[in-house]
Amino acid sequence: MRDERVKWAFLLPAVGWILTFTVYPLVYSLTLSFQDWNLTSPPRWVGFANYLRALQDPRMHNALRITGFFVAATVTVELVFGFALALVFHRPIWGSRALRAVVVAPLFTSPIALAFLGMMLFHEEDGPIAHLLRMLGLPRVHWLSDPATALGSLILLDVWQWTPFAFLVFLAGLTGVPQEPIEAAIVDGAGRWAVLRHVLLPLLAPVAVTTILFKFIYSVKVFDLAFGLTGGGPAISTEVLALYIHRQGLEFFNLGYASALSYVFLVLVVLGCTVLLLRVRRLYEVA
Repeated sequence: MRDERVKWAFLLPAVGWILTFTVYPLVYSLTLSFQDWNLTSPPRWVGFANYLRALQDPRMHNALRITGFFVAATVTVELVFGFALALVFHRPIWGSRALRAVVVAPLFTSPIALAFLGMMLFHEEDGPIAHLLRMLGLPRVHWLSDPATALGSLILLDVWQWTPFAFLVFLAGLTGVPQEPIEAAIVDGAGRWAVLRHVLLPLLAPVAVTTILFKFIYSVKVFDLAFGLTGGGPAISTEVLALYIHRQGLEFFNLGYASALSYVFLVLVVLGCTVLLLRVRRLYEVA
């Protein structure tokens, strides 16, 4: 009996924390999503009106499209670059430890600090990139003031920060790959591309799936980088879904509608992860 009490004494703080900061906010926000409340009048029950509004909101559709493009671009580029860097550093090269430290350094940068760094790098008049373009005689690029390039600038910063994560995961995976299948394929006359395509990639399939899912979840809920670098602008060309929900809830004070958007967002993320996992598994089964 005494051991049981001691066990529960240690478990209760964790259970209380989860109930207070996870379960209760979820239940409360779910209830709030069926109400109309903007802090100027008492909450009013509206049923599924907020969800219907979300499905018909063109600005929500725009934010969803921008988020989807951002996720597809960042996950693909970071996966390819990270794997390429892992292949390079898997071989013994001079100064590899120092080079690894340089490559991995952006991963430990705060997103807000990275956003302010991006504002300095992409400054159209006095930024280092602008000076370099002038030295090369190239035209000026409106990195953050042109809707055509603002989202690309956001993607570049995210790629610079998160490619080291894919690099570290793939490097660890390459270190644990058994050499016997690779050596057998080389003895059978397989070239480098054939070994990479038919031996190495299937062996790294679990590592790739983990990296894709983790980066998908992070990219789809990106907020701080977009908030700090562009604030969703110019116009709404970089307004990702998390930033739009933030504006509805904490700038426009449409708390009921923001809660409904959050649950639509949650459903889309769960469905996206499920579809992505099934497709990736099918690709590797075919491979």
